[in-house]
Amino acid sequence: MKLIPRLFAGAFFTAASAQTVLVKPYVQPGDGRTLDGADVKVIAWVTDQKPGDFIVEYVAKGRQAKVTQPSRSQLDFAPAKAPPGKATPAPATPAPGAAPNAPGFAEIPATIEDVKTGIIKEASPVLSEKEQHYYLYTAKLTDLPFNSEVTYRVRQGANVIRQSSFKTRATADKPIRFVAVGDMANGKDAQNGIAWQVAQLQPDFLVALGDIVYSGGRVSQYMHHFWTTYNDVATPGAKTGAPLMQSIPFYPVIGNHDCDVSKLPDIPDAFGAFYFFHGPLNGPGIGAWNTPLGKDPKLAAYLREKAGANYPALNFYSFDYGPAHFTMLDTNSYTTASLPQLTKWIENDLKNSRQRWKFVCMHAPPFHTSPQHYTEQKIRLLAPIFEANGVDVVFAGHVHNYQRSKPLHFLPNPPVRDPKGRVNGDFTLDEIFDGEKNTRPDGVVYIVSGGGGATLYNAKDYSKTVEGLKKDNPTNWVEFTAKYVADKNSFSIVELSPTELILRAITIDGKEVDRCRITKPVK
Repeated sequence: MKLIPRLFAGAFFTAASAQTVLVKPYVQPGDGRTLDGADVKVIAWVTDQKPGDFIVEYVAKGRQAKVTQPSRSQLDFAPAKAPPGKATPAPATPAPGAAPNAPGFAEIPATIEDVKTGIIKEASPVLSEKEQHYYLYTAKLTDLPFNSEVTYRVRQGANVIRQSSFKTRATADKPIRFVAVGDMANGKDAQNGIAWQVAQLQPDFLVALGDIVYSGGRVSQYMHHFWTTYNDVATPGAKTGAPLMQSIPFYPVIGNHDCDVSKLPDIPDAFGAFYFFHGPLNGPGIGAWNTPLGKDPKLAAYLREKAGANYPALNFYSFDYGPAHFTMLDTNSYTTASLPQLTKWIENDLKNSRQRWKFVCMHAPPFHTSPQHYTEQKIRLLAPIFEANGVDVVFAGHVHNYQRSKPLHFLPNPPVRDPKGRVNGDFTLDEIFDGEKNTRPDGVVYIVSGGGGATLYNAKDYSKTVEGLKKDNPTNWVEFTAKYVADKNSFSIVELSPTELILRAITIDGKEVDRCRITKPVK
């Protein structure tokens, strides 16, 4: 950690503050879209509802220090109702590692939502059955120079809540390093090990590929087993996680567990991602493709008010970072009917970008080799758009393992889904590309990186998995997978320059299990 400039110098007091900070300040991307003008970031944190005042001091290298005051939003959630046939359990003592003064938590049996295939069940380890009351603070840091490092300090009187730094977005001529990983915080040990390994590689930012918090994306679940791994970590390590978010922005993708509409209105604190994450605001806006907010108009109005522009902005958005353009898509079931309407926005977003590299990030992968979620193939209908507009790599989660496809072209034939949701079509595979000596792929590479902490899929023999898919999908299955790692939790890290991409898959014990190089010569 570099020293804060002289304007920030002085004694750091540790006297108790008027408020209890439940989630320490963390960095968010903010509404940074293109690489024109200047960058922007958001610093956010959560407290109890005792009165108090904060300021945020920040300074970029070579610039004068600035001071800004945060805005404050009050969040109040009624207790969740017990599942049908279950009595509401008595509040329990906060689980080990939970935030100070966090709501009480109680164990509930594994009755919360099967994954839609019914094959894997992710039980919620904890659900809050008490009222929840918070203040959510956000401070916008504007006019930040690109290619810079910004030091910030959040202070309440003389008490320093957090002091850290972050990088601003790189311009198109600079190299970048980012992590892509999904299916993250389910309250189990694996998420801590992955967070620790990510921290060792010091990425510029992280793309969270959906299912960020299990099992219902609830505010109480963020408070119990998300922040304690990625942000509020007193002693970083493989068993405790790392405070990534104090300096590394997370760009979220909305997954099915992040927005389970069936939980409304019985679980009022659902849809936590829309309260906590702050991203670009350049999506298609209000439409049938937005996450439905349930049948309770009061609850829907409350979420719209408190989430502000984050709803529905987090469903679809895009941004430029270094030499790359990223298009973020919500692939959940409610977007199926509106997919034709979304096609134009997706096509225009990709076509209008002049970045040398183009990446699409989503939750449900259109191409993968696992029986779980195999028939969820509607995004295959967009493959011709990806190919026509220069997409290099598609990143997804949802399937809890790591997979890399061969470069491929796909033409839907016929261009509709069958009754099971599958999309048949014609494949053209690049069998020459090996990512080592032959590094210029003919087609799009599809990555599954869903090993961020959730229970793994298909750690058994790969050949048996393939046999089953061939048997169950004789007109749909093609052996397009080049690499498959299902026995260990993992994440993807990309090092990118204007002319070269190096993708690696890293396991929970820090081992590299895949490496792929793609080159793009200067025109």
